[in-house]
Amino acid sequence: MNPDIALFHFLNDFADTSPPLDWLARALVNDYAVSTLLALIIGGLWFSGQNAEERWRNQRAVLFVLLGIALANVVIKLFQMNYFRPRPFATETVKLLFYRPSVSSFPSEPVATMFCFVAGVWSFNRPVARWLLFFSTAFAFARVIAGVHYPSDIVGGAIIGIVTTWLPMHWARYTDRLIHPIIRFGQRLNLA
Repeated sequence: MNPDIALFHFLNDFADTSPPLDWLARALVNDYAVSTLLALIIGGLWFSGQNAEERWRNQRAVLFVLLGIALANVVIKLFQMNYFRPRPFATETVKLLFYRPSVSSFPSEPVATMFCFVAGVWSFNRPVARWLLFFSTAFAFARVIAGVHYPSDIVGGAIIGIVTTWLPMHWARYTDRLIHPIIRFGQRLNLA
């Protein structure tokens, strides 16, 4: 058996074994719960910092997250225009804990978004990034347990999220020309 499918069935077999585990998986896989939590965390990060330099660093992290999300969505849309992978529930016997999304399973767009949060904050604020990593990883596992993604969909999404956020950070001498004016504009409006 394909290792990806075998791992999917191993994780999906946890569904319907325990009501508290099912409740947790449903809460995590929800389209809004974890993404809203991560958005609130980086919203707070935008305004946090002990001094001007720390706030500047945190604000750069937030803007790199947003830039990474935009790029990840472009990459995934281009990828999915050329390749469609059916969801596990369409081809396998699955214990489904979530609704049936109709878009391609590979790569996972929600997981890519979650890992944009992690990658964007990692270089600037490790304590916050560790929490983001924890919630993003829990979200990713819940997607497999709930029966809506294969493990390789999760890995593909995470890689796209990390790479599309890391590249603009790596090219900071170019992207800072976009980021610095945004932060300065926010400062003029007392939003930074």
